[in-house]
Amino acid sequence: MNVLVIGGGPSGMMASLCASKNHKVTLIERNNELGKKLKLTGGGRCNITNNRDIEDFFDKVVSNRKFLYSSFYSFTNLDLLSYFDKNNLEYKIEVENDNKIYTKSDKSEEVIEALKKDLIKNNVNIFYNTKVVDFIIEDNTIIGVITESNEKIFADKVIVATGGKSYPNTGSDGSMYKILEKYHTITKFYPALIPLVIKENFVKSMQGISLKNVEISTKIKKKKISKIGDMIFTHFGISGPCVLKFSSYINKFLEENEITINIDVLPNINSDEISNIIRQDINKNILTNLKTVLPQNFLRVILDDLELNNKKVNELSKLDEEKIIKKLKNLELTVIDTKGIKASQVTCGGVNVKEINSSTLESKIINNLYFCGEVIDVDAETGGYNLQIAFSTGFLAGNNI
Repeated sequence: MNVLVIGGGPSGMMASLCASKNHKVTLIERNNELGKKLKLTGGGRCNITNNRDIEDFFDKVVSNRKFLYSSFYSFTNLDLLSYFDKNNLEYKIEVENDNKIYTKSDKSEEVIEALKKDLIKNNVNIFYNTKVVDFIIEDNTIIGVITESNEKIFADKVIVATGGKSYPNTGSDGSMYKILEKYHTITKFYPALIPLVIKENFVKSMQGISLKNVEISTKIKKKKISKIGDMIFTHFGISGPCVLKFSSYINKFLEENEITINIDVLPNINSDEISNIIRQDINKNILTNLKTVLPQNFLRVILDDLELNNKKVNELSKLDEEKIIKKLKNLELTVIDTKGIKASQVTCGGVNVKEINSSTLESKIINNLYFCGEVIDVDAETGGYNLQIAFSTGFLAGNNI
């Protein structure tokens, strides 16, 4: 049987490898290299997966987690690590860094190279610089594709692994959706894992200041959304791991509304303890006492805003102390936008999961057409979960051919 895989990212490479066990496989890649977007993940370090139990992965999936049951359990994070062990890729578990797993060398190229070597070993035929522009469909069955050069490539089964709309310069520019929407429902796109634009001007004066282990929260339709982690202030607003995770839960609501968020910059210290820190030396100024728990440059902006920057503790009224504590425990900011889908790490939206068989990843509408990876409407938090989705869905699609 001839199998065609469109897209040479992590899901497409894994699907090709699995299908090649029993079939002749051709992998079509529009770039001149495989894994172009994969090369950028984890800041170039490649956050392969996470060391949590696979059952815990579902809580990290933002969109359509139930759809991923078969994929995650068919090919777990431990299965993925076992695969890389067999292919001589060394990795490390960063327990203190949210249990993320990276290549031992911190080089994403090693992941791509391991997969590429295995593709060659399994006789997968790779077409580079080849863009698919249409499908060949007969009697609700896909029998091949048409390329940009008007070449027809026929196949018995086709797997689409073309990614979403984020990082379009890597090839995942969403152009495949224009073909897919002739046959499938494509859900609305939103940027996910994306920095947030803030209305308040004082945030600009905190550009470059980072805070550890903050809690960001809001309420949408009476439901509290809360994430804990590190963040950084930027010239446009806020970013960092905690902000990126948080963004994926508010992106759909942000399109039509501004969203008020609250940041507790000291979630592990209560108000009474902060009061004690502020007043630990009454002869010093407030900033000097508080800089034991928070960055000095951050405190300066906060105290300036309250007109308390040069005050000594023995001059501080109880009311002013309460104002400081409120700012630290409940810093209120207004999110007005994101940095847009092109800057997002992953895409929220894609092929509607109701039109895909979750046990096989075959289309319920077009026979012999399969999907894997970010082209499907699934996305997750940062931490290696999106790459695990790619590898797991690639494995399931490839093995069900």
